[in-house]
This record gives sequence, C-alpha cells and structure tokens, in this order.
Amino acid sequence: MQILNFALYKKNYPDDLCGILERKIQILQQPDTACPQRPQNPGCFPCGEGQGGAASIKVRSVVILELLKKLQLGTANNDLTKICKLIAFLTGNSYNNIHNELQKGVVFSNYHKKEIDEANKILAELNASISIDKNKQY
Repeated sequence: MQILNFALYKKNYPDDLCGILERKIQILQQPDTACPQRPQNPGCFPCGEGQGGAASIKVRSVVILELLKKLQLGTANNDLTKICKLIAFLTGNSYNNIHNELQKGVVFSNYHKKEIDEANKILAELNASISIDKNKQY
C-alpha cells in the first residue's frame, strides 16, 4: 500500500485519494494493543474509539483552529505556517498536506457530518463556547 500511495502521490493524484491511503496505512501499522480494554462486544468501544477511530484531518484541523481562534492565536494573529506546524505536531499528519488543505480552505462534505457532530458534542460537554459548522468554509 505504501508503494501504491507513493506512486499516486508522484503522479499528482488528488490529496483526498492519497490521504485515504495514508490513513489506511497508519491503521494497518498500529499495534493491535492500541486499546488494552478491547471490547468483546463489537458494538462497545470503552477506550474512546468511535466506529471509525479518530476524526479526519480536516475535522481535527478545524477543531484546533477554532480553539486557537478562541485563545486569540488564530490565523488573524499568527502566520498560517506556524499554525500548520502545530497541527502537524499534534495530529501526526504531514505538515505539507495540512498546509495545502488550509490554504485552499477546508470545506466539509456529508462524509464529515458524523465526525463534526461528535466533535460538537464533545465541545459541548466541555462547556466550550465553540462549535464546528459543516456549512462554513474554514
């Protein structure tokens, strides 16, 4: 899969396709002991794992952007490259992919609805006064 991902990346295939392969590779590389309390019941996820695992890089990036904005450390006050470095550090994703995505502007699709709802639910539980809007371009 890594070879296929590299070949597609070199052929300038869309970032979405390469990103999907990168996530699949990361999932396959994770040790099986990532969740020591792996449930016997497949419908139960005690370690905070959702059905699909972590949120997409778009959703994670926007959550971090909104948190930084609330702290008055957003793009209005800082260089986008510095923010992308922080997001890459926190998420473990490629700085270049994050920077390219944020430069274009993050636009969500229906695919992200469930992740956004989950993020908003968590933010509400934290009594945070921020939320992610699926219809807004970040």
